[in-house]
Amino acid sequence: MKHATPQLPRQRSWFNFLAFTVLLALPACAQNENANPVVNPGFEDGANGWLIKDSMSTVVPEAAHEGKMGLRISDQDPKGGSSVFSSKLAVTPATALKLSFWEKSDKPGFLGVYLYFYTESGQLINDPLQRAGAGHPVCGAKDGDGQWHQFTLNAAAPDGAASVALWIHSFGGSVGIADVDDFSLEGAGARLASQESAPVAMAAVPAAAPVDLPPRKAPPKIIIKVDDLRQVDGKVNGLWIKFAEFIKSRKIKANIGIICETLETTTPEYTQWIKDQQATGLFEFWFHAWDHNTHLENGEQFNEFNNRPYEEQRKRFERSQQLAVEKLGFPFHTFGPPGGVATPCFDANTIRVMDEDPNMKVWLYPVPLDEPGKQLAAKGKVVILDRVWEVNIESKVGLPDFDKFVAGYAKHPEREYFVIQGHPMHWAPDRFDNFVKIIDFLTEQKAEFVLASEYAAHPAGQ
Repeated sequence: MKHATPQLPRQRSWFNFLAFTVLLALPACAQNENANPVVNPGFEDGANGWLIKDSMSTVVPEAAHEGKMGLRISDQDPKGGSSVFSSKLAVTPATALKLSFWEKSDKPGFLGVYLYFYTESGQLINDPLQRAGAGHPVCGAKDGDGQWHQFTLNAAAPDGAASVALWIHSFGGSVGIADVDDFSLEGAGARLASQESAPVAMAAVPAAAPVDLPPRKAPPKIIIKVDDLRQVDGKVNGLWIKFAEFIKSRKIKANIGIICETLETTTPEYTQWIKDQQATGLFEFWFHAWDHNTHLENGEQFNEFNNRPYEEQRKRFERSQQLAVEKLGFPFHTFGPPGGVATPCFDANTIRVMDEDPNMKVWLYPVPLDEPGKQLAAKGKVVILDRVWEVNIESKVGLPDFDKFVAGYAKHPEREYFVIQGHPMHWAPDRFDNFVKIIDFLTEQKAEFVLASEYAAHPAGQ
């Protein structure tokens, strides 16, 4: 498992007494210490088994307590709060439950994790201890010290309870960043069929108004850029397989960014899957990151390829290229730097390494073309494919947004190509559906889907 002294937010301090009362009232209950019915409790399988209902919460490597993935809540909206649900699990009334999880935060009392109980018909139970649906919360990091702490909560399923779900929620009025991981819930039963549950009313998203599309001289070229492929437990995550199968079914092309650290211990199953996709001619695998981790300098967080010495950045490139040749049979010709925190994704040392790497030909630039990019491109070795921020698969990380995509597309009829970015590991079914709608729209627009290296070698109009 992934430890801490519970510290409840000041605005909800009355829960101190309630949680303590519940804890004292529960009898000792012998449980199987290894029983943990929570589906995907450590987020190693992406968002599978969880329902993410906001754009603040994403499954990322930087949020991992143990393993490779964890859930990061980045709430910068003082008027809102995040909302993530687990799958529902079966319970019976009076069952003793023990919730445990790990959390770290930059602020105390910023986040809550709740138990919500439901009847057989799926209605939220208005238990007195839940205070009209407020739930049993345990939350906060010790003084917001940015260190991992474990939290636990003991509770009993109320009368009429048939199921329970976990709800992860950052409080309205608070802003901050918190990581949570490695959930355990002793005493609950098997997963139920549906994980869709909403203890609070979610604001309806109005339908977007029809968009008038101005005429284009020619259909655009589309470079689908998807990030963060890595080996998980020796396998390819099912969400990646789903994405690749969709691309092949549509006979279009896509570019998949690899996090290379796991190539050191790769299994034949993982590398063969990459080789098989590459062999179709529909995929280009490109260098995204060595480990996709942020690093701390003088108390400030930086992305992997920012504010790192030249020698260290070159080492990450060289080791990744070496493993690509050894394990996959080809070097990377395209690079796209990883993000993670709100600082630049690259610096002058990255530009130098890109210029010197003999195999690098294309840069999937994370920003609109700036002066450093122009200077590198002018040398002729590296082709810069920059971004139009308004035209993207995701409006926020992990959140495909069809309406915003179309609105942005309509504003750039003169643009010859678009690099559109996404993160399939965050695409729950409804999010994947929005991605499909974007592809359907572009197909109607007669767009041509191309590989990054392919377009760089033969730009539109040449």
